[in-house]
Amino acid sequence: MDTEVIALSDEARALYIGLLRQDGVERGPSRGPGEEAASGGGAAQELVALGLVARSELGPQRLSVVDPQIVEARMGSALRSKALLLLEQAADLSEFLSPLIAVAQESAVAHSGEPIVHLEGKAVISAFISSTVNQCGEELLTAQPGGGRAKATLSAIRAETASLLDRGVSVRTLYQHTAWHDGPTRDYVSDMTELGAEVRTLDEFFDRLVIADRRIAFIPADAGRDRAVIIRDPAIVRFLSDVFDRNWLRAKVFMGSRTPQESMEISSALRETIIRCLVDGDSDSEIAKRIGLSTRAYASHLAKLKEEFGVETRFQLGYSLALRGRGDA
Repeated sequence: MDTEVIALSDEARALYIGLLRQDGVERGPSRGPGEEAASGGGAAQELVALGLVARSELGPQRLSVVDPQIVEARMGSALRSKALLLLEQAADLSEFLSPLIAVAQESAVAHSGEPIVHLEGKAVISAFISSTVNQCGEELLTAQPGGGRAKATLSAIRAETASLLDRGVSVRTLYQHTAWHDGPTRDYVSDMTELGAEVRTLDEFFDRLVIADRRIAFIPADAGRDRAVIIRDPAIVRFLSDVFDRNWLRAKVFMGSRTPQESMEISSALRETIIRCLVDGDSDSEIAKRIGLSTRAYASHLAKLKEEFGVETRFQLGYSLALRGRGDA
């Protein structure tokens, strides 16, 4: 059956309707629809190609009409299978060409000479950052918000970071305090600091930032990080480097390991940040993002505060915290 044929000519449609009405059987000297079909006319061949009729085992002059619902089911199944195959091939094509597209766009950006360039697509952004980092010769500054990083991400950048350190490149990274509570991140930081990297953490949210040799910087252009801005303008790169340095000075040294005392200090800092945000009227989602926690982890901290202050609702908690801030409680 040819699944490419999905239409009937007017002649083939009329012939098939005639066969349906006569149950596909023609006898006698007259040339009825059945004999025309059996004689191999063009309309008949359309019906045969679609599987709407079949030659009867009782003789070449007899045609059996196939139920159109059966034909629909059979052709539908074949077409759906073919569609799935085409989708798989399209996905394979995208996977095959994505790295090449990323390299092409990266090359275009690298030779554009523009002080500010916009990039789109995570694959392109990742390829450009990786290329920039690998070419770094003196210093790499990175700010990674959101608490702990995914284990797969850490595995992917482990060799890259180790190579930089081996070449004598200074590597400084800022995380949020919540990274102290993430096992894979602690292991990664412990390994990298042993090789010479420096890592510190901050209590509140900051956006992602990558600065290579204080000559080129990367910042996200949207919340989903599907777009990015590459900055070569010396004044802007200098400003961003200064922002990093100022945050670095007030950040807490993070070596990967943690003592019970350090865990208490980090938990206390997170607690005070949550309290301050609640008093300021920030939403729960805003607070969770600000301190680098998942919504579930943040909800656990919120529940502990409600229990501590003996209240049941978020509104009551905010009111009690505001009173405490004024010294009324």
